[in-house]
Amino acid sequence: MGETGQVTFAMQTFERIHPVEFQRRFLSQSTRHSGREFMQFRTLQIIKGAISTAQGSATVRLGNTTVVCGIKAEVCEPDVKRPTSGYLTTNVELSPMCSARFRPGAPSDEAQVASEHIHRLSTHLIDLTHLCIESGRAAWSLSADIVCLKHDGNVLDAAVIALVAALEDLQLPRAEFDSATGMVSAERTMCSGVEVKKRLFPATFTLVDDVYVVADADDAEEQMATASLLVVINGDGKLVNVWKRGSGVISKETIEQCVQAARVRMVEIAKAIE
Repeated sequence: MGETGQVTFAMQTFERIHPVEFQRRFLSQSTRHSGREFMQFRTLQIIKGAISTAQGSATVRLGNTTVVCGIKAEVCEPDVKRPTSGYLTTNVELSPMCSARFRPGAPSDEAQVASEHIHRLSTHLIDLTHLCIESGRAAWSLSADIVCLKHDGNVLDAAVIALVAALEDLQLPRAEFDSATGMVSAERTMCSGVEVKKRLFPATFTLVDDVYVVADADDAEEQMATASLLVVINGDGKLVNVWKRGSGVISKETIEQCVQAARVRMVEIAKAIE
């Protein structure tokens, strides 16, 4: 084994035995183990229409993190309190297939928190009245299943982007309500999309080891996280959501810097979606 191979082997061994100290060595020199700068995001790839059996779908790769979103549409009866609105439900699945961190059985806390927060964000994406077929009688119910295939950090950003892209890919059959029979007929050869009100552009920043703030943390960096900050910008460049998790302290000045970085990131995501 040559000198380069010996150095590489030694670094890999050190990382495996002392993962925290390995990360600190890089961070203390104002860099990251991946070679990225603190505010540098990983490469983003988006493929729409990834699932032929879904009415809308998208695959998102954020570095090594891979997420697939599939949307299924069914006809249902509207809520009596909202007779002219349909439904959009979201679910995030983090299974043992994507990471050894997760176990079979009930959804993990991380999956439940991600599902709940994405559900809240989804209210900004589409007007549910556009899903109405017949007031008080029939409407579309959209189920967006977001499945993580490979977990290497920052799944929430990838999940939000996948949901936006899948909704833009969504095609619903032309549906007509027959008042005589109370049935809905759907013409699947004639489909149309559902307008997305405003795209959402997420950017997550992580406080590592209570000292360093990095953008788009990978799995190793998330293991050292004491806090994280999700910033969401809409298509108009307006701030939609700032969500802090964890006990670590992130200063007001740092939050402002993260918001500015999120606006730059918005341009990159928009290009990838197009």
